[in-house]
Amino acid sequence: MSHDVRTLVLLVIVALVAAVSAAVAIGSGRRGGRAEVVPLARGATLLSASVWVLLVFGASVRVNGAGLACPDWPRCFGLLVPAIDWPVFLEFGHRVYAGGESIAFVALGFLVLRRADLRARLAPWFAAAAAALGLQIVLGGLTVLHLLAEWTVASHLVCGNLFSALIAVIALELWEAASPSERVEVPGARALAPALAGLVLAQVALGGLVASSGAGLACSTWPGCNADGWFPTLSGLVGLQVLHRLVAYGVVTLALVAAAIGRGRGRFGRAAFAVAALALAQMALGVANVLLDLPVEVTLLHTGGAAALVLATTAMNHATFRAPIATEAVKSDLVTA
Repeated sequence: MSHDVRTLVLLVIVALVAAVSAAVAIGSGRRGGRAEVVPLARGATLLSASVWVLLVFGASVRVNGAGLACPDWPRCFGLLVPAIDWPVFLEFGHRVYAGGESIAFVALGFLVLRRADLRARLAPWFAAAAAALGLQIVLGGLTVLHLLAEWTVASHLVCGNLFSALIAVIALELWEAASPSERVEVPGARALAPALAGLVLAQVALGGLVASSGAGLACSTWPGCNADGWFPTLSGLVGLQVLHRLVAYGVVTLALVAAAIGRGRGRFGRAAFAVAALALAQMALGVANVLLDLPVEVTLLHTGGAAALVLATTAMNHATFRAPIATEAVKSDLVTA
């Protein structure tokens, strides 16, 4: 088995474990309520995890230089099913996987929205996710037709993560419908949570630009940049790498603040802790990418970590804005737990 195949198999195994773990983790502690909604919530959770796998799969296409293995779109070499070699397997397989995710999304939407009791709550989120999916399909085609232009690669990455976040919201809303929970009002959370989400999405966009422009090693050292100081310029490829680092420091700082103010604060606190842990892990993977000259495995883990950070930030915002405010008795129980 080749090195690339071993890497892919390892990532698939990790992804499957992550998918099952996510379903168990999100569903744990939810008892009673509307049991008939639980299968829909589990399905949405698994779809969210599967979209995360798709994002990592897409990164494997790029890092293996297979982005133009199928030089046309929507067909591949003018065929619906092309002859398969390793690069074509990655690019064409990514398209097939994405098609399967689209079908699964439509099926989930049908099963959820046919229920009048869920339609009003979830129809706007499905509409937003459908719009993001449609845009993502268009951007996927443009990425090929424009020969991996930097703007298409970065936009494709951001839109994919946005779709992933919207599916996560749908899953969280279904769990909430199945077994309603309460939240503690956390001082500062309503400003901090959306600010952090915006900064994380900006960082994803910058990461896409760094990867597609070849700026990954524009600064080949850390924490300084090529012996020119920490932040020598904000122009050119070096400036792009420096800006990516600056935003990373901002994400880590806000994530640590969120974890500090959320300690002992129920769902928000748990989500904030996950955000802080993932932000620190992402910074470590980013440093490893530079110091180890962009190894494939670390690059894929970095992409997966970014997508996981988007999901954790989404959960933190959901805990901040969507759940009802807890009663005084529940607040006391959560704070002392």
